[in-house]
Amino acid sequence: MRRLVRSAIVGAIAAAAAAPLAPLAAQGALSLQGFGYPTGQLSTRAAGTAGALGETDAGSPLNPAALPSGGRTFFSFQIDPEFRSVKTGANTVNTNVVRFPTIAVGAKVFSRGFLGASFSSLLDRTWDASYEDSVLVSGQKVRSTVATSVRGAINDARLAFAWQFSERLQAGLAFHALSGANRVNLSRTFTDSATFGPLAQNSTLSYSGSAVSGGVILLPIPHVFVGASGRIGGAMATRYGDSVATRGKAPNRYGLSVVYDGIPGSQIAVRYNRDLWSRMRSLGSSSLQVNDATELSAGLDVAGPKFQAIPTQFRIGARTRDLPFGFAGDVVKEKTIAVGGQLTVARGWASLDVSLQRSTRTAGGVSERGTGLSVGLTVRP
Repeated sequence: MRRLVRSAIVGAIAAAAAAPLAPLAAQGALSLQGFGYPTGQLSTRAAGTAGALGETDAGSPLNPAALPSGGRTFFSFQIDPEFRSVKTGANTVNTNVVRFPTIAVGAKVFSRGFLGASFSSLLDRTWDASYEDSVLVSGQKVRSTVATSVRGAINDARLAFAWQFSERLQAGLAFHALSGANRVNLSRTFTDSATFGPLAQNSTLSYSGSAVSGGVILLPIPHVFVGASGRIGGAMATRYGDSVATRGKAPNRYGLSVVYDGIPGSQIAVRYNRDLWSRMRSLGSSSLQVNDATELSAGLDVAGPKFQAIPTQFRIGARTRDLPFGFAGDVVKEKTIAVGGQLTVARGWASLDVSLQRSTRTAGGVSERGTGLSVGLTVRP
C-alpha cells in the first residue's frame, strides 16, 4: 500500500511540474520566463547610461573592437543585486537576486593589438515559487503545498582580439563558448504529514553552444564615434544527464552605438540593439513563447566635480526593450531609467563605478518593478 501511495504521489508531482504555470509565473517574475532574464552583458559604466555606451565600452563583452579603450591593461568585475516586486490583481510578491554578470580582462599585445577575455551572463534564471492545491492519492483527496526553486543561467565565455589600424579605425573578432545549467528542485508537502510523507524531485538541465562575433569602431568625423558589432550563433543543445534533450541555435545579435565626445570629459550616446532570440525556440517546449527583441537607449556620461583633485563622472540614461520570453501570449515590455557615477582611486590606477537602474515590466495584466544596483571595480595596472 505504501508503495502504491508513493507512486501516485510521484505522478502528481510530475503533473504539477508541467501544469500550474500561472501560479508559478505570478509568484516568480515576468523577467524570468523561459530560459531567463537577459542581463544585457553590460559593465557598471555602460549600465549607468542604460546601455547607450555598450558598443564602445571595453568592459562590456559586446563589441570586441572596444578592447583598446580599456588601456594597455585592465581588469574589471562587478556585483549586481536586484530587488523585484510583482503585482497581479490584489497580490504582490517581493523577490531579490544577486548576480555577478561580467568579469573582463584585457591587455595590449604587439604594437597595435589587444587581447581580452571575459565571462558574463547571457540569460539568468533564478527564482522560487510555491502554491497550494489538492491531489487524489488512492481515491483520497489530500491537500498539499508544492514548492519550486530554480537556480540557473546560460553563461558566455568570450576570447577576443582587436587591432587598432589608425586613430579612426579599430576592429575585433571573438569566439564565444556558451554553457550553463538549470537546477530545478520540486517538492510536495502534505497537510496530513502523519499519513503522507513529503516528496522531493531534483533535476539538472545543462546547456552548451558556441558563437562568433566581430565589430568595428570608426571615427567618421571629428568627435563622433560609431561602434558596431554583430554575433552569429552556432549550434546549441540541452542535455539531461548524458543524453541530448533538444537542439537549436544560439541567438544572433547586432548593435550600433553613436557617441559624441566634443564636450571635454563627457560623452553623449545613443544605441540600437537587436537580439534574434527566436533561434532558441526549438530548445524549449512547443508552448514556449519566444520573440526577437529590439532595444533602444540613450545616455550621458559627463565630467563631474573634483574632490581633492580626484576627478568624477556622472551618468544618466533611459532604455526601452522587449524581453525574449513572453507571458500569457504577450511580449514582456521593459522600460528602464538609470543613473550612475565614477570615482577615480589609487592615484588613477583604478576606478569605482556605481549605477542604479529602475525598471518596469508589463505583460498579460501583470506588472513588475525592479530596482537594480551595480557596483564595479576596474583596475589598470
